[in-house]
Order: sequence, then C-alpha cells, then structure tokens
Amino acid sequence: MKKLFYIPLILIMLACNALDKKTEVSPFDPAVRVNGRFAKEVVGKDTVLRTSFSGTSFTIAFEGTEASILLKSPANVFNIALNGKQMPPLDLSTNNEEKHLIAKNLENGIHVISVSKRTESSQGDDIFKGFEIKGTPKKEALPPEPKLKIEFLGNSITAGYGVLDSIKENTYSPITEDVFSSYAGVAARELKAEMRTVAFSGRGIYRNHPDSKDERPLPDFFPYISVNENIPWDFSWQPNIVVINLGTNDFALGEPDSAKFVDSMVEFAKQVNEKYPKSEIVVIDGPMLNDFYPEGVTSLTLCRNFLDAAKNELAKQGLAVHRFSLSPQDGSLGYGADWHPSKEQSEKNGKELAEFLIYYIPRICANSM
Repeated sequence: MKKLFYIPLILIMLACNALDKKTEVSPFDPAVRVNGRFAKEVVGKDTVLRTSFSGTSFTIAFEGTEASILLKSPANVFNIALNGKQMPPLDLSTNNEEKHLIAKNLENGIHVISVSKRTESSQGDDIFKGFEIKGTPKKEALPPEPKLKIEFLGNSITAGYGVLDSIKENTYSPITEDVFSSYAGVAARELKAEMRTVAFSGRGIYRNHPDSKDERPLPDFFPYISVNENIPWDFSWQPNIVVINLGTNDFALGEPDSAKFVDSMVEFAKQVNEKYPKSEIVVIDGPMLNDFYPEGVTSLTLCRNFLDAAKNELAKQGLAVHRFSLSPQDGSLGYGADWHPSKEQSEKNGKELAEFLIYYIPRICANSM
C-alpha cells in the first residue's frame, strides 16, 4: 500500500518541479515558428536569427505557466497575442534589454504566444535568440499555417507610418506605426493570409522623398533581409500574391520623368516575377496622392497613367499583372501622422483591396479561406 501511495506523490513532485524550471527554447525548435525574412548568425555559443522587416513574427506553443522572449530590438515596437487575444504591446523603442517577460502565472495548460513586429526595418534589426519558458514546448499545438501567402512591397503607407495617430501635424513615432493596422494588415486579415512586407518609408519606384537619407529606391532592398544590412534573402518562401504599392514618393519633388518611372516599374515587376515565378502580381496606387499637390502637378492622375502604361508594357513582354487603385483619402476619415492614412482610411483601403483580390484572383483566394 505504501508503494501505491508514494509513486503518484513522486510524479506530482516531478511535475511541479518541471513547471518551476525555466527552459530556453531555441529559434530552431519545432515548437517555434518564425514568419519573415531572416539570416542565421553565431553570437558567442548561440546561433540566433537576424530579422528586420515589419510584420515579422515569432510564435511559440508550449504547455506551462510562463514565457519570456529572448529578443534584442532597440527602437522597435511589437504586438503581443496570447492564445489569440491581443495584449499590451511590447515597447522596445527605448529598451536595450535582451529578455522580456511576456506572460506569467498562467493557468497550467497549452498556450500559444506570438510576438509580431509592427515597426519598420529602418528602425533597426532584431536579434532573436528564442524563448524562455516554464513548461514544455508543444509543436503539435502550433496553429495551422495560413494557405494564402501575400507579400507587400511598398513605402510608409504599407508600413503603417503614423496610422495610430490622429493629428496630421505630428511626425513619426514608433508608437504610432503599426503595419498590422495598415491597408496591408487589414487586407491580410480579411483574407486570412500570411503577410510579409518589404516596406521602407520615403522610398519610391525610382526616386525617393527628399527627406530620405540616401538615394536608393525600394527595389534596391528587395533582394535582402533588411534595409540596414545587405544580407541576401534566399526566397525560399514563395507568396501566392505580391502587391506593389510604389510611386507616391516619386511625386514629392514634382512631376517625375515618365519614362524613368514606367521603366523602373516594369523592371521591378520583372525582378519580382523572376524570384516568384508562380505569384500573381498586383500593382496599386496609394491613397495619399491627389491632383492638387505639389502645386500644378496632377499627381494622382499621372501616377495612375504611369502605372497603367507599365502594365501595358509588361503585357507586351509577356507578363500579366493586375492593376488596382485604393480610394484616395479626402479627410472624411481623418489623417494619421504627417498626413498619412488614418486607421479608418486604412481599414477602408484594406477591405477594398481584399474584395478586389477575391474578385480578380478567385482561384487562389477562395481556396485559401
């Protein structure tokens, strides 16, 4: 009888000790999922991941009571989801630490935590070492990956610059930037798609906003994992759809050269097609252009004409792309910082883009939802 009494008691004690013990879970553990471009790096005795672009996420499934993320990413802000519920964001905009407690005193059981970068690559790269948990990793508890995959290539509009602000005179702040509240984030949610981005504020298709620190346009960064390091990406991840939203910043200095604009868009679309030969390419114009600014330049009309011309030229060369125009902002839905789209404007634009994709690419979208 004593043996029958002590055996379960020992098992209970061992289980309690397991819950109290902290265990590091590497980025390469099957219970960890990284969504985004990355590069492996060796730091001391550890192999870590360098990531960068907005929308990158780190997810772990585990059975236990506590979890911290091992992440160094000063200047960036991350959204946190615990078992699908949004939690207060992880603000590292003034934080140089490498370990951040995400959840504690959880009820013992299966939990899924996602840490998703909402600020853009120009804010700095991320060094991801994994998670530290009280519990046991559970690969089988990871949610299924979305069937539909979309990559958005764009500027500040795609990155969600100022989208959480409501005062147009305010300038950039990492706290008010959120790619998941941009039209791209909204469209991805509407379609239940996995979203990735290559987005950089101020960049154009061939020339940039005058406030940009260098002259490299967005296409120059497409081959890499970051705008800060020329580390090549292997393009192992293949999206079903690629959305290109560029051209707004090309008009910041006045009317751009039409031939340079059209030729640059044609070449970029061909570059994208070379890396993603099976992807549908959608070329759109953003909501910030109008025909009254800069003075004397019909920016919105010209941009749409240039993009239509690029589509026609690509068709002549044997590459069919889709064209769509997001509804321009008119102030009725407010503005974000620096006259960028508000959260309400982005919601409108994201939903209309999702409707366009469902209608014009039904084979891909319908089978994924």
